[in-house]
Amino acid sequence: MSLEAPVKVKYSMMSIVFSLIALTSHAAPSNDILKKITDQGVPVDALSRLVKFMDDYQGRTFQQQTYTCAKLPPESIKPCEESERTPSTSIVTLANPELVVIIDFSRASTEKRFFFINLKTGEVMKHLVSHGIGSGNSNYASRFSNIKDSRQTSLGIYLAGDTYMGKYGRTLRLYGLQGSNDQAYNRDIVLHGAWYAADTFPDSINPKTGQKFGRLGVSWGCPALPTSTAAKLIPMLKNGSLVMHYFGSLMDDALTGQEVSAPTTDRRQTAKK
Repeated sequence: MSLEAPVKVKYSMMSIVFSLIALTSHAAPSNDILKKITDQGVPVDALSRLVKFMDDYQGRTFQQQTYTCAKLPPESIKPCEESERTPSTSIVTLANPELVVIIDFSRASTEKRFFFINLKTGEVMKHLVSHGIGSGNSNYASRFSNIKDSRQTSLGIYLAGDTYMGKYGRTLRLYGLQGSNDQAYNRDIVLHGAWYAADTFPDSINPKTGQKFGRLGVSWGCPALPTSTAAKLIPMLKNGSLVMHYFGSLMDDALTGQEVSAPTTDRRQTAKK
């Protein structure tokens, strides 16, 4: 049985309306499954927030500020230059996905902080993932916002849309479902692979300092996976999965969309939990 969901699209010159509809619907994960997941290192608070969000909003539609591109078909989700964009509106619908992701941005980029979770079986796979340069040009992310051109990672829950071929290969569109990330489409915050997210990057030499980087490379705000990992996971996540950008002490304050930040001590203490 496919875990992917069909996308229904209808469009006009000024708006694109579509729904992401799951092929099947499942009951909420049992307590045994939830414990199995958290026993593998997934933050309890993050999982609780994600499951509650799914329970509260299953079947709900979310209006998104998006755009169409002058040189692309109206239904295209591929980015284009700002000068070629026409503001548009999209409607996305949250179903009940089996596959979800939690990224714990309180942890170092050199830790496997990307948790790929099967809510039906409790299976968890862990991977490396980069953060935005505006969130910190270091091993830790400490600043987050929903602000365009900030190049910061945005906290909150995203709905996975369809894919397109981008600079780094197959790329996953993300739709922000909360005040902390609802500008994701216009900011082109997407999930993609990147050479600078490889596990060998921290040991490579920074030409500006002559020292090892000691961290993954940084993006312009997107979560970037190792290239081979992205090629495997993106097709599994598209059209209906949820992706959560998490930092425990900042989640509620981030809902304003403005910049939030955490002291270094708070960041590292959280990462050890």
